[in-house]
Amino acid sequence: MPFALPDDLAPECYPLAWLLGSWEGFGMLGYPGVPEAAFVQDLVIDHDGGPYLRAVSTIHLADQQTSGPVEREMSGREGASRLTRGQHWSTETAYWRPVPSGQAAEGNGATRTAAGAPAPEPTDLEVVVADPSGHLSVYVGAVRGPRIELATDAVVRTATAAEVTGATRMYGLVEQDLMWAMDLAAFGHELQTYASGRLSRKE
Repeated sequence: MPFALPDDLAPECYPLAWLLGSWEGFGMLGYPGVPEAAFVQDLVIDHDGGPYLRAVSTIHLADQQTSGPVEREMSGREGASRLTRGQHWSTETAYWRPVPSGQAAEGNGATRTAAGAPAPEPTDLEVVVADPSGHLSVYVGAVRGPRIELATDAVVRTATAAEVTGATRMYGLVEQDLMWAMDLAAFGHELQTYASGRLSRKE
């Protein structure tokens, strides 16, 4: 699906423009004490003209009785169409704020692509994520072209929230699909794989 850069998008957000839109897809999650399960995800990333993006994610576990099999090679839309939404699993709201990085000087160690052209310079990111289970996390990282890496060890939780001490997230645009993966440190466990997904932009 073609993507057009919104006229009112703040220039600071141009490096993140490829994220904008409504996405739908599927993924898998699992963790010590959490059985592996397929899920359906809806993700909306928008803006209001300010120098940040807003992302709202909702995940439903797949109903095991009525869902068909999916393979990781499927597109996000194809996978989601085979899964029936069951139990609500999570909702989160995030604000992504780009922070311009210093530009590397030509000939001073600048990264280059396989074709020899200068690779896009990274833009630093500050991302605040809140969820109704009682967590507020501050991620830092960078976007370079269609790839984002984020990490946090700054997780604030309410007295009744589960213990979460850190996480990393990666996002990438692959064949027009949004791929993502998350590692989690929680419940006394070290950082390890938690969930991953593949989403397609809705028309």
